[in-house]
Amino acid sequence: MKNNGFHELEGFKKHLREKIKSLMTVEEAEKASRDPHSKRPPRPCGLTVHTGIGCPFKCAYCYIYDMGFKAEITEYPLTGIQLVYALSLNKYFIPGPNGTFIALGSVTEPFHPITKEKTIEYIEAINKHLGNPVQFSTKMFLTDRDVERLKTIDPYLSPLISVSTMTRDRLLEPGAPPVDKRFETIEILRNHGFKPFLFLRPIIPGITEREYKNMIDAAVQHGAVGVVAGTLRITRRILEKLEECGVDTTVLLKRAGRSPREFENNVQYDVRTGDIKIEIAKYALRKGLLFLPYACMANIFSHGYKCWRMKAMGIEPPAEEPPEIIGVEECVSGEEVKVKYLGFENGFIKAKVVKGDKKIVEELLKYRFKSCVRLY
Repeated sequence: MKNNGFHELEGFKKHLREKIKSLMTVEEAEKASRDPHSKRPPRPCGLTVHTGIGCPFKCAYCYIYDMGFKAEITEYPLTGIQLVYALSLNKYFIPGPNGTFIALGSVTEPFHPITKEKTIEYIEAINKHLGNPVQFSTKMFLTDRDVERLKTIDPYLSPLISVSTMTRDRLLEPGAPPVDKRFETIEILRNHGFKPFLFLRPIIPGITEREYKNMIDAAVQHGAVGVVAGTLRITRRILEKLEECGVDTTVLLKRAGRSPREFENNVQYDVRTGDIKIEIAKYALRKGLLFLPYACMANIFSHGYKCWRMKAMGIEPPAEEPPEIIGVEECVSGEEVKVKYLGFENGFIKAKVVKGDKKIVEELLKYRFKSCVRLY
C-alpha cells in the first residue's frame, strides 16, 4: 500500500493481520504475538529481523556478545508466516513496498548453514505477504544455487557483503569465511542481476586507512555497484579482544574521546571515523562506484527508489518538490497523532509532535516522503 495517512494505514494493517492470522492455528498466532518482532521499534536502517540468535564467527570487533548473545548459533523459532504476523502486529511497522525497510543479519549470520533455510523462508514470506524492501548483510559464501533461489523469490533484494580487513581477517574474524570467498559472492550476485554493495564495516582506525583501497579495488574487480561504510562501536571487552589481536587501541580511545576507566560495562561507544569515511568515499567514486553513507540507502537503491538525502550523493531526489506543510500535517493527523510542520532542510523533515508516539510519527513521515525526520 502507499502510506497516505495514519487512519488508512491502521485499516490496512487490521485487514492484513486478519488475513495472515487465518493461515495459522490459535497457538501459532499467540506465540507470534508474544515475540519481540511484534513490539521492537525500528532502527534507522529499518526493522531488524532475526533468522537466528548468536554467531560463532567470534569477530573481535563484534558487540553482540556484550548484548548477551552467545558465540554459537540457533535457528529462530518462528515460521515464516508467524514472522510476518508478528510484524503486522508491530505498531511501528508499515507494510508494503513503500513501507518499513527490513534488515537481516544484525545479531546473527543469516546464511550460516544453521540459519540459511530460515532466512530464505523469511524472505519468501515477507515478499509474499508484505512486500517490504529487504536487505541482508553476510560474510558467508553464496553459491550460484543460493543466489538463483533468492532471485526467484525477490530479484530486488539488497545484498551487503561484509569486509573489514583483507590482511587480518584470520586474526580478527577467526570463525568467518575467507575474504576472497566474500568477493566471489559479490561477483555471483552481480552476475545474477543483483546490486551488491561492499559493506566496509566496521572501519577500524589504524587498519582501514592502509587497506581500504585494496578492498575497493577488489570490489570493483568482482562487480560491486557501490560501497557502504560503517562505524566501529567499542566496549571494554572489544578493546581487550582487539588488543589481543595486536590492534593499537590508543587510536580507538582517542577517537572515542574517553579513557578505559570511563567505560561502563557492556555499553557501546562510537569511534569517530568521519575523516576516514571521506577518504573511502573519494576513492570509491574515483573507481566508478557509488558511495552511500548509510545501509538503508543501499536498500532504497536496490529496490529502484530514491530518498532526499541521496541527493547529496549525486542521485536525483524522489520528487520535484520537497515535502510541504499541507502534505506533512495531513499525513499525521487525527485523534491519536498530530504534528506541526517546521520546515525541510538537507533531506530532513522538521516537525513538532503535538500528540502521539514520536516513533510512530517518525516512521509515518519517513516512508511517506522518503525523507529523514527530526522531531521536536
